[in-house]
Amino acid sequence: MIQEFCLLILKFTGVYFFIINFFYGILMMLSWAKIKKYRRESKQQKSSGKIPEVSFIIPAFNEESLIVETIQTYLSLPQSNKEIIVINDGSHDKTFKLLQTMFQLRRLEETSGTFHSITYPDLIVLEATHSGKAQALNIGIHHAKYDLICTMDADTIPTARGVEGCLRAFAQDPKLVAAGGVIQTLQAKGWLTTFQSLEYLRTFLCERLGWSIMGSTTLISGAFCMVKKEAWKKIGGFRPNSITEDLDLIVRLRKAYPGQEYRFKILPITTCHTQVPKDIKHLMVQRMRWQLGLIDTLARNIDLCFHPAHGILGLIAIPYSWLVEVFSPLLEFTALLIIPYALYEGWLDPKMVMFYLLAGLIFNVIITMIGVYLDNRYVSRNKSWSCVKSAFNTIILHFGYKQLNSWWRLLALLKSFSKKHEWGEKPRQEITQQIP
Repeated sequence: MIQEFCLLILKFTGVYFFIINFFYGILMMLSWAKIKKYRRESKQQKSSGKIPEVSFIIPAFNEESLIVETIQTYLSLPQSNKEIIVINDGSHDKTFKLLQTMFQLRRLEETSGTFHSITYPDLIVLEATHSGKAQALNIGIHHAKYDLICTMDADTIPTARGVEGCLRAFAQDPKLVAAGGVIQTLQAKGWLTTFQSLEYLRTFLCERLGWSIMGSTTLISGAFCMVKKEAWKKIGGFRPNSITEDLDLIVRLRKAYPGQEYRFKILPITTCHTQVPKDIKHLMVQRMRWQLGLIDTLARNIDLCFHPAHGILGLIAIPYSWLVEVFSPLLEFTALLIIPYALYEGWLDPKMVMFYLLAGLIFNVIITMIGVYLDNRYVSRNKSWSCVKSAFNTIILHFGYKQLNSWWRLLALLKSFSKKHEWGEKPRQEITQQIP
């Protein structure tokens, strides 16, 4: 009885992961098609023409180590019709003092918490009591004067090419509601940051672009997300208590703008570089928060699942998020517990187990190498990644790092049954890397 049950679980797991990998391969091919299509259209379109004005919204909480360098990159963007709004979200370090000193801030009114820069007219700083990132974004957007807003993190460095690409997308498509692009990491030194860099490449270039071409985008990262202000108003802004406010915003917008008439796009262009955790502790906190936010958002919008009115989004993308993103760690660790026992009892052929493990590893190496190729040739085009080195790193990350991430996601799934989630502050490092 036990043998039959264990073998049934393993057979189901094998079929489950085969289907997932097959579908991931389809997403990768669609992503490649999206990149080729974007490049072809970009060559046909003229780079001239008016682009819309944009308000950059940057919440800042205890960002003294990088806030000045970050704001300087926004001010140096070539777009003339822009404003930069920084919300000092109750920082208790030197964030505001540095902004005040370096950019010569002047209070707009004696009792106001609004400050304008004397030297940089495009810069506005808002003082606010600490209320979290989502509410800080709402405060900033409420003060924005332009119809197009771009939410960004304080540890994110935008690229001029990416900003212009997104702005032109809105100028060319009046039905575009929200857009983002490929996000890459600032640091690539050390095994932990290298693994995360490869993850970002795979996620954006081999998955999210595929969902985008199918019109089923569910997440545009808050590190760089352009959205129409009227759309933000339509759903009442960011939900203040959301764990992952970016995912929550896009899913709610998809409900407010159903069908294929309105569009949500991920563009195959690097829009920004962002800092990533440099130690295991803070990486764990980040990944568990992401997973809890995913579960929370999906649960709050359960009516989207298998809803035919939302097309591929409701019939495939949302169920995929539940089956793969939420529950795969549970199935993965169940299989990892059963396989050694089944091998010990002689229920499984060791050669067959090795064959499946090796096939899965080879598939993931191929996916990573394709992501690196697409980035080097079409997206960032800086050829900073070596296919051979990336293949080697992919093999290594599948022995420990991948299992750690699955374990954290499983813990988050269990923690989702509790009501209270608390998160510590994310450490920042000075920005020393120059972005072209």
